[in-house]
Amino acid sequence: MSSPPPILLKPVTTEMLVELQEMYEASSGYFLAFTGAPAPPIQAANDYQQLLENDDRAIMAIWWRDEMIIGSLDFRFHHPAEGVLWLGALILRDETPAARDELGRWAVRILAEWLRIATDMNEIRTAVPLNQPELVRFWRELGYDLTPELLRQPVAGKRLRFGIFRKPITRTPPPP
Repeated sequence: MSSPPPILLKPVTTEMLVELQEMYEASSGYFLAFTGAPAPPIQAANDYQQLLENDDRAIMAIWWRDEMIIGSLDFRFHHPAEGVLWLGALILRDETPAARDELGRWAVRILAEWLRIATDMNEIRTAVPLNQPELVRFWRELGYDLTPELLRQPVAGKRLRFGIFRKPITRTPPPP
């Protein structure tokens, strides 16, 4: 029997904003890669305000053994289509207490299992920068397929190509 993952996913609350901001500031690699600048000092407050304004958006904090936030998952329900969950961001601290890939895989698998059990979502999609082979490999190893869709987004003064990856959420039919 395998041991349980060392992480927990919890919806972000106002009580977590200071720790979420600390995690953002400890994740400069992510913010530099995707925005070209470190996280602003009000990033967590801005994200939380957007949660309050958009009922289709959620942020799950990734907790290391219920001790500290080591990352987050930011997503939207029913976007860009009904039944699709758009995973907009998987952020992990630059320094993590375990291997980053392992923690990322656990977080995505836990999210997918929660979606399978507790929601009507039938697919997860995410955009992956095609110029970062380690990220492309990460998503492929999790069973995500590259769709024919591409995005071009400005990042740090450049226009990067993002591939859209998708994975269906499989549900086992109830026994007869």
